[in-house]
Amino acid sequence: MANVNSFGSLISNDGRIIPVFNAATTEATQDSVDTDATWTGSVQNVGTYADQMGNFVLSKGVWRAESGGSWNYIRSAGVVKAVLPMSNVASGGSGEVPAPLPYPKKLESGDSLEVMANATGIRTVSLAVACSNREYHVFYATPAGASSGQGHELVSVVTGQGIGTVLQDRVITHWYANTGSNTGTLTSDVMLLDGAGVAVATVSMNGVGMGKGDSCLFQRLIRPIQVKINSKAVFTTDA
Repeated sequence: MANVNSFGSLISNDGRIIPVFNAATTEATQDSVDTDATWTGSVQNVGTYADQMGNFVLSKGVWRAESGGSWNYIRSAGVVKAVLPMSNVASGGSGEVPAPLPYPKKLESGDSLEVMANATGIRTVSLAVACSNREYHVFYATPAGASSGQGHELVSVVTGQGIGTVLQDRVITHWYANTGSNTGTLTSDVMLLDGAGVAVATVSMNGVGMGKGDSCLFQRLIRPIQVKINSKAVFTTDA
């Protein structure tokens, strides 16, 4: 896979900025994006730089990749602390970015920005969620053909487990989804299913990884949904 540029900005609740940049973000592989030395004077992980700034509460931001993005998250002690909105570089991006996070989070030393840059033809779909307890998580699935049964199930980028296991009893209040290279094969949006296989919520996918110029921004659910142990996040394709 090629190496591509990726960059963005993390903005605090008092307007301070941490510019980020990686000139060799590896496509289709989890990679880190650190501070941009052009503007910060050195390359450091975002948490260390934020700690030096003092009380940096991340409330707004964006991450963008030359080839589009599959997903991103702020990793803190091995777990997902926050997720940034995403926007496409190739066509300039649409929507108002940088954009707000549903729940601001204080960055601390050691926190890092982990990303997955898209690669041509990669079909990875992602789902970013924020819960009422201020918890974030990211789920993904990479179709290898047409779906069967209730579709392709999205699993955690950290644990590989489904949404019911990872977020049992949490209440989802905000989310966004990214389509990957599936425009011609999708037959549904992302559906959150209950234990009986009934769709209880749905979110449309934007095309950040497709060169379409869409942005992935958190949207509020009309009715917050509690996740159960047997809940699933799925979507369907015909190829």
